[in-house]
Amino acid sequence: MQGLKQASEQCAAEFWEAFQRLDGMLDTGSESGFEGIDALLKRFDSFKATFDDLVRQTEVKPIRQRNALLPIQKLPDELLQLIFHLLLFTTTGLRRSHYVRRISTLRAVSWSWRNLIDRAPLFWAHISSKDHADFVSEALEKSLNLPLHVRSMGSDTHERELAFLDKVFAHRHRWESVAIHEPQAELVQTYFHFPAPTLKKLLLSTDSRQPSEGAGFNKVFGGELENLEVLRAVRWKTIEWSDTHFTQLRVLEIEDYDRLNMGAIFNILAGNPCLEVFRLDFIAFAPYTPPHPIPSPIALESLQELTWTNVRQEVETPTGGSDVALTRILQRIRVPTCSKFEVDSWLQDGSGVSPEELVRLILPPMQVTARTTCEKSNLHPIVVDASFGESEFQLKASRGVEGRREASRGSCSTPSFSIKVGALPRSIAKRWMTDQLGGESARTLELRLSFEYAEGGPSLGDVIYFQEWESVSKLDINGGSESQQSIARELFLLLSTPCDSANGVKIMPFPALQTLRLSNLPFKGKDLVASMTARFGSDTTIASGDGVSALAALSIILADGAGGRTEEYLDKIRAIPGIKALKLFEEKAFSLFGEPPTIHDTSSILSVSDWPPLGPFIEESGNSSESEGDAHSENHT
Repeated sequence: MQGLKQASEQCAAEFWEAFQRLDGMLDTGSESGFEGIDALLKRFDSFKATFDDLVRQTEVKPIRQRNALLPIQKLPDELLQLIFHLLLFTTTGLRRSHYVRRISTLRAVSWSWRNLIDRAPLFWAHISSKDHADFVSEALEKSLNLPLHVRSMGSDTHERELAFLDKVFAHRHRWESVAIHEPQAELVQTYFHFPAPTLKKLLLSTDSRQPSEGAGFNKVFGGELENLEVLRAVRWKTIEWSDTHFTQLRVLEIEDYDRLNMGAIFNILAGNPCLEVFRLDFIAFAPYTPPHPIPSPIALESLQELTWTNVRQEVETPTGGSDVALTRILQRIRVPTCSKFEVDSWLQDGSGVSPEELVRLILPPMQVTARTTCEKSNLHPIVVDASFGESEFQLKASRGVEGRREASRGSCSTPSFSIKVGALPRSIAKRWMTDQLGGESARTLELRLSFEYAEGGPSLGDVIYFQEWESVSKLDINGGSESQQSIARELFLLLSTPCDSANGVKIMPFPALQTLRLSNLPFKGKDLVASMTARFGSDTTIASGDGVSALAALSIILADGAGGRTEEYLDKIRAIPGIKALKLFEEKAFSLFGEPPTIHDTSSILSVSDWPPLGPFIEESGNSSESEGDAHSENHT
């Protein structure tokens, strides 16, 4: 090591001397004075940078020789291509972030990897106007005759966008997927006006509230989109949906659109029986008068996902006033295979549809979540979170952690159900839950209840309503600002007093309860001690579908606004047999009942929306692709 250090010092000195000789030969001026020495050092930095670049190029050959001897080089080409594909693309077929940088790095490893990637046209079929011009040219050549996925992403300069479109326009007969962001009328009329019979996927987006005049939808590809399978439009305000004609759509997603024509949407649904995904978000419908008589329901036998969020609507009804848009949609469609159902709606005053009618049309959550292709996943219970808020009702249902893991391991679908209805009377929500979930056992359902109260404090009637349900595993009560200790005392008495079930058997309320969380509910510590002592000290057993079983162990969480926290009583509660844990909010007790990590469904390309880009074109993982061009230049050796 000492010898190498001395040799390095000698080389460094010789390097400086060599630079001085070359610099003198170039007659760059005097070295005396501050300005002269400063200029000399700047020239030296430039010289050193050029030298370092040449050294890196000289290193390429021995590096590749070394890499060629690595064990991974012994893998079959087919397996290597599969590995590269996973590195470059998501499971839904999208380019990963820094795609150009990744492919350039892989090609620089060895000559065999470079040749392998160059011989795989699929790796070169995705191009973007943000990519380096040299990469675009190379990709168009190496992709051969494969279908192209083109993204016109509104480059920073008009000239750069024009140069990109000029190159890809010659290959328009290969376009299978086109994404257009921040459209300019000139570009739409020049490059996207012609029929595109091979086009299957079209993504339209803009960050502005209104696209450029003349960039209307009827201008795109001449309006001839009969073979289109995927259409996503975000903030593209000039689409006249009544003038669109599709027959092969599998995915329809519309976001941020004012005065949407509901009649036109019904026509699109009726004309596309193979539709698999239907998403609406931030939509305001135009006034709509339902036809009379109401046509027969539209059968969407293939629909897997129905997502309806942040939607508002004014509808002319025979009785006047406003209506709930969701009701109109659910009345007109039938979706027997839907496995992802998400609705966020609000009941409006003066509505022509009653709350009972709305909930009657909502899909059954147990049916939706049972629609999975993974048999092992069905062995695990459905987890349902039901929240009764101050002014809204929310219910989410999905497979539990184990069920999602089974689905993930088997590449199966993971169904989910979610509704959020504002201004829905609590009594109607409870009756609907009874109709849908009341007959389920703890083996098939894990129910987590949450009640939030505002003025007047908690109502024990809500708790009593569900006390016989053996599927309830969590009870979360937020008493609000006006709760009294008497309410907590009555609650504790309820939890520790056996009641008569429907079949006449004495049972303890909430026999499968595993978590009790109290917030804004003051109480006396001795009342909780007495309640838990009576609950777990009772000789009362419970009846279940499997016979007789014992009460579940209970974790208690005392959040903000809960009293009775003196150490004397906390220790007494922890010592009660049957108490699994006693946590305070300050001890981060929420982790006991927090949401489990999500296992994302990667089984279907239809399960993930890839448009619009976030902010100024952020790629799949959230990293900007602005530097993709430079990456290609640096690694292009």
